[in-house]
Amino acid sequence: MNDRSPPIRHHRKALCGALALFLGGIGAHRLYLGARWWWIYPLLALPAMGIALRSEPWYRHPAFFVATLVALAAMLEAIVFCLTPDEKWDARHNPGSPRRSTSGWPEALVAIVALVLGATLLMSVMAIALEGWVRAMGVR
Repeated sequence: MNDRSPPIRHHRKALCGALALFLGGIGAHRLYLGARWWWIYPLLALPAMGIALRSEPWYRHPAFFVATLVALAAMLEAIVFCLTPDEKWDARHNPGSPRRSTSGWPEALVAIVALVLGATLLMSVMAIALEGWVRAMGVR
């Protein structure tokens, strides 16, 4: 009788952060971590973006802002994941794993890219929203 249990998965911070950065809108990072509610991300972002893309101009539609909030939340999570101390990361996401996480340049680079892209996206969306608000107020 074979009594071998499956090997325990070791979740890497850099990979989780990269998934949050590039595929966070569809919840890939949460799926990677085995989160129960990972499907909330695509449930919010994909229909919102689909609705926004069917209107003119798509980047002014309120649904675009909903999809953007999901993407910004995922980018923030990428930063938090990459900057979490190794001991805390292993205690939360790698319990029972014989391997230990060691942070290095990959985590730092993913966090930097997430910060730069997230700040750029946030400022761009805020500029679009402010422009729309100023137009609605009739200010010239």
